[in-house]
Parts: sequence; C-alpha cells; structure tokens
Amino acid sequence: MIKMSKWYSRYNSDNAEIRIIFLPYAGGSASIYQDWVSQLPPEVEAILVQLPGRANRFSEALISQMDKLVPELGNALLELPPRPYIIFGHSMGGRIGYQLLEFFKEKEQPLPMHFIASGCKAPHQIRHKSGSYLLPEKEFIQEIERLNATPHEILENKELLNICINILRADFEVADYQTEHPENKYDIPFTLLFGLLDEEVSLDDIEEWRLHFNGKINVKLFNGGHFFINSHTDKVINEINKLCY
Repeated sequence: MIKMSKWYSRYNSDNAEIRIIFLPYAGGSASIYQDWVSQLPPEVEAILVQLPGRANRFSEALISQMDKLVPELGNALLELPPRPYIIFGHSMGGRIGYQLLEFFKEKEQPLPMHFIASGCKAPHQIRHKSGSYLLPEKEFIQEIERLNATPHEILENKELLNICINILRADFEVADYQTEHPENKYDIPFTLLFGLLDEEVSLDDIEEWRLHFNGKINVKLFNGGHFFINSHTDKVINEINKLCY
C-alpha cells in the first residue's frame, strides 16, 4: 500500500526505478506539473510537492521561512521508500531544492543522482527584486503583474487576488533566503535550465552556480522568459527525460 502524505502526490509509483521530486515556483501548487506526469518514462515516479496554504492544503497556515519549510518537507520526503532520485525546481523551487540538499547532507541521507535548477539564481545570491514581499498592496500587485504569471481572472477578482497576494508574499520571502553554507560544494551532476529572455536571472548568474557543484555544469538554454517552462514545456520535459538514464 502506497503511503499518502499531505506534502506530495505520487504518480507512476508501481515498479518505478527512479523518482523525480518536482518543486513549484512561487504562487504555484503541485498541479503546475500535473500534465508533465504522462510525458515521463513509465519507470519514473513523479513526486509533486504541495506546499501549505493552497489547493488541498488551503486551510493550513502558509510557511514563509525557508528554515521552517525545508525540515518539514525534507522529513516528509524521507518517509518515501529508498530509490534513486532527481530534484527539479523552478525559480523558488530551485532554491528550496538546494536547501533540501543541505538538509539531506546534514541528515546523512543519500543525495540525488541529479539536481536540476530552472530559472533560478544561485543559492548564495540575492534574489532579483529581493524584499518585494514587503511592498504595499498596490506596488505588490504591480510586481505580480510584471511577472506575468497570474491569470487575469485572478487579478480581476478581489477575493481571489487577496488569496494570491498572501501566498505570493509568503513564497517570495522563502525565495529570498540565501544559503547559510555558501562554501558547500556537491559532487553530484547539476543541470541549469535558463531562459534567454528571463529578466529575473542573467547569464552571469550561471557562473555563480559553479561555486556550489564540482565538475561540469550542464546548461540548457531556452528562447523564453522567466516562465519558459510553460511556453516550452515539451522541450523542458524532453531535457528532464534525458537525465533519467
């Protein structure tokens, strides 16, 4: 019997040989990767992480501190049966993913066979528009609109917008977190997915990631903005699938 957790949903678990842990971007829920599951190889288990305060966890309090979020999520992931795994995170998800590496290392648990950061600055860097979670409501809404990731039906609905604002404020604060151990370097394969038109991450940031991993960094470029994973989904999934073998 597959053990259930409020922290994630499991797919393709039967007879899986490896798993991929998918971490959402700010404001996102596990559902942003739902359509990806069917495009993964049949032997790959998908773990779609669900953070508190959204979807089926809407009644739970949001977590805005990385150092509180990661231990709770990490302990929940450790309940999974042992299996080689990959971590994938876009934007905020990439920063959470790196802190999971720190958590698993401290717990002396197996590290992933591959780490994939997408549209994300290195964990020691100051995030673009750092501190934006503190903006007054009007300016914060302008920041949401600038990112161009929130559907218009939410922006035009006061009740839904207020919910969205609360979630994004918490997530932006999480994303602002900078690693406490910038000297740590990992001997695991690392891939960075980067949008050439991304205004949140620059080409110079690619070099910053080299401070955290030994060996060659695999960089894949996409002709899109910060949310290129939505505009170039098939190509992104294709790159992820290549790393499963």
